[in-house]
Amino acid sequence: MDKPLAGKIAVVAGSTRGAGNGIAVELGAAGAKTYCLGRTLHAGDGERSGSLEETVAAIEALGGQGIAVQCDASDDAVLAEIFERVRRDEGRLDILANSVFSAGQLGPFIGKRFWETPASVWDSVVDLGARSAWYASRHAAPLMIETARAHGTIPLIANVTGRGSVRYRYNVIYGVGKSATERQTRDMALDLKEHGVAVVSVWPNGHTADAEHQETMRYSGRAVVALASDPGLMARSGKYYWSAELGAELGFTDEHGHTHVPGPLVDEYSLDTE
Repeated sequence: MDKPLAGKIAVVAGSTRGAGNGIAVELGAAGAKTYCLGRTLHAGDGERSGSLEETVAAIEALGGQGIAVQCDASDDAVLAEIFERVRRDEGRLDILANSVFSAGQLGPFIGKRFWETPASVWDSVVDLGARSAWYASRHAAPLMIETARAHGTIPLIANVTGRGSVRYRYNVIYGVGKSATERQTRDMALDLKEHGVAVVSVWPNGHTADAEHQETMRYSGRAVVALASDPGLMARSGKYYWSAELGAELGFTDEHGHTHVPGPLVDEYSLDTE
């Protein structure tokens, strides 16, 4: 298998399941030594499926190298220690993927109006996702700037967001959380532009042309690999892309060989909740 990211170092926050898992697996398969961050270390330990051990095993099965780092990715002090470890052990950081977002906590409140939703749900969804992306990025940025200078490469911060950032979906809290991360993408890109570090948002959830196959999480991972390998990456900084949009432009499929199409265009805010 081609290893376009051989020699690169990646950190994926939220890699036990969902898009973060798919990103970690594909980065590892593409040759990046991948630090996999998450709360659940062993299979069966959490209430939901997925674990760091399983993520690392999937990376190794594809010939890659993954390192499980059990942690709370919304704890600033913990993240500071992790990125100091990466600096000490690797001396560089090429890719950070932020995919911590606990939408599962919405549960019975999906479809509820904001006044019917308890404050605790805000804390578990908005604070967790937005805080994690902010903390991880602020600790990663200095090392990524050094990497760009030392190696002449373009490091990438990839934030997993989605259409909820610009269109009502599930409830108010979901949209606020996604919007907060989306805004971080745009504004961090401005701060990092002069240093040669790119920040891009990736939107999962397209479908195949015949609408038969839902986009896989590893397809989002392939989108991040394609971005990190793109010579024109810097021109994309501060922007958002459907995974399928990148697939069509940069020429990749999912792990089953399916080609996907982007979701509907949502460039303008709409009060349509459908």
